[in-house]
Amino acid sequence: MSTDNRQLAPFIHTEKNAPYIYITILVSLVPCIFCGVFYYGLRAFILILFCMVSFVLSDNLCMRITGRRSGGDYFDLSSLVEGLLIALMLPPDTTLITALTAVLFASIVTKQVFGGAGSNIINPACAGRLFIELVMPNGTQGLSYGEDNSRLQLMSLIVQKKPGALPDLTNLSFAELLSGNYPSMIGTACFVCILVGGIFLTLKGTMRLYSPVSYILTLLVLYPVATILQTRSFSFDGLFVYFMSSGAVFVAVFLLGDMTTMPSRFAAGVFAGVVCGILTLVTKPFLSPMVSLLAPVMAVNFLSFVLDFFSKTLTRRKIRSREVDVS
Repeated sequence: MSTDNRQLAPFIHTEKNAPYIYITILVSLVPCIFCGVFYYGLRAFILILFCMVSFVLSDNLCMRITGRRSGGDYFDLSSLVEGLLIALMLPPDTTLITALTAVLFASIVTKQVFGGAGSNIINPACAGRLFIELVMPNGTQGLSYGEDNSRLQLMSLIVQKKPGALPDLTNLSFAELLSGNYPSMIGTACFVCILVGGIFLTLKGTMRLYSPVSYILTLLVLYPVATILQTRSFSFDGLFVYFMSSGAVFVAVFLLGDMTTMPSRFAAGVFAGVVCGILTLVTKPFLSPMVSLLAPVMAVNFLSFVLDFFSKTLTRRKIRSREVDVS
């Protein structure tokens, strides 16, 4: 009887496997969850739980139907992460039907069709949130504030409210912008919570900084130029308010920092972040705030594998050009 214990490739083992990465992302989003539940109460908690559970059920149902099941030694946490990201990018007064639409589109169309976790070429949470913004625009305008922002209010989960005008954020104080104490999405407002999550991911080594940093720098540098071209005026207060309240920081950390759908090489990642920032500023005057943030992310997701290919090719050419024939 053979006692050969050799195993097939791959032979390289690391603690930073897929479950580890998704666990760190879940942990990094905990501050955003607490902030959203604190400001918007029970309905925010229900929306978060509903999106996470429905995403897990949808993924597992699709895998059963297609006969694709993960191995016993691998527990897929990507469904929880993507469901959570969708929920945090929803307004607090979103109905469960609207949330379910985003989850099903993200799970079935942008994830399972491409082969499941790790095989998708675009970020499922980004695609699902963008889908309902385009198809159900009235269902994504439920921003609560003032007397309407009751922490025990649950009717908004069933009955869609009439869309209201977007609040004016120019008069907010620094403390309000920093803490997220203004009408916004459930988990994209608190700058401190997002920053803490980003630092945690960076320390754990589960976020590539190429695209997020280049994206943020592009926005900061080109926002004054874009504003002057559009309005013939510019103020640093406007730049500060946009940077803190638009959701751009959340997009940078949790969407552009994704290790599956963003370029893995330095040059490609920087280029993707710059392109995403430029597209965001160019589309900002013509599209809704959420579309101008998410559509550029989808665009660079589609280009990621192309950018990585060209970056790798150029690197190889440089290496070959440095070789010296010593024969």
